[in-house]
Amino acid sequence: MLGDLREADRGGRVLEAVGAVVDGYVRDAAIIGELGVPVFARGLTPAGPFKNGPGAIGEPVAIGGVVVNPGDIVAADGDGVIVIPPHRAHEALTSVQEIVAREAALDAEVEALRNAGVR
Repeated sequence: MLGDLREADRGGRVLEAVGAVVDGYVRDAAIIGELGVPVFARGLTPAGPFKNGPGAIGEPVAIGGVVVNPGDIVAADGDGVIVIPPHRAHEALTSVQEIVAREAALDAEVEALRNAGVR
């Protein structure tokens, strides 16, 4: 569990992280949001976090059944979270670029049909 005091103690930065993925619940989401640290969690709770662990830094963790290793690339938005091992970063980037190109082509096709009066 994560709450604003734990974030604020680090000036809004968690060990130089730019966000947090929590396989659990957070509290004080609005305050954490004001700190500029995006947090992706299973939900919200008014309960406070445990103050004495358990926890480790620089160790693999499992989040939602996916193993996240130190050095993995983690990207998240309102639709979900993805974990990319560094050795697969180029492959992932190529795949994303192909998807973006296909979607842009489809968008252009739809726009052309709209401009032609097809509904």
